[in-house]
Amino acid sequence: MKPLLAFLALLLFAAPVQAHKLKVFASAEGAVIVGTAYFSGGGKAMGIGGVVQAPDGTLAGTVRTDQDGAFRFTATSRMDHTITMDAGDGHVASTVVPAAELPLSLPAGQASIAAAPAPVAAASPADLDAVEAAVARQIRPLRQQLDAYEDKVRLHDVMGGIGVIFGLFGIAAWVSARRRNP
Repeated sequence: MKPLLAFLALLLFAAPVQAHKLKVFASAEGAVIVGTAYFSGGGKAMGIGGVVQAPDGTLAGTVRTDQDGAFRFTATSRMDHTITMDAGDGHVASTVVPAAELPLSLPAGQASIAAAPAPVAAASPADLDAVEAAVARQIRPLRQQLDAYEDKVRLHDVMGGIGVIFGLFGIAAWVSARRRNP
């Protein structure tokens, strides 16, 4: 009976293992959506396919990662683009590139008219597109580094796990000692 209770208690604290979790990062550089697919440990997801969908779920195109896990897709309309990558064996990940990241010069797509910001009167759409593309190129590596940093297992994570294990063994030893000495 004791082993069964201990097993059930451990199941309550179980969390899914994410050693090979697939991650996708994408952003717009002008009208081109660029991104990478990688696994949680930082391994590149090479040669995997993916689909690009419009907000209503219709297929806008397909992508495939190169040897660096990178992919590119040229947007033809200003709408939210959902990129879903599938590495097989249940490794599927999605990300959305919002319409607001795409240039104003693209024609409005599905469900993106309300999301489109009003153009600034002092600058032409071509000028704004150039500025947006330059800012996107500068910010993209920072966003990608932040996304990758969130997936790394750090020393305090490992130490916390070891502390939980020692704590559970301590509780089990205390309960066992109390039962021997009434």
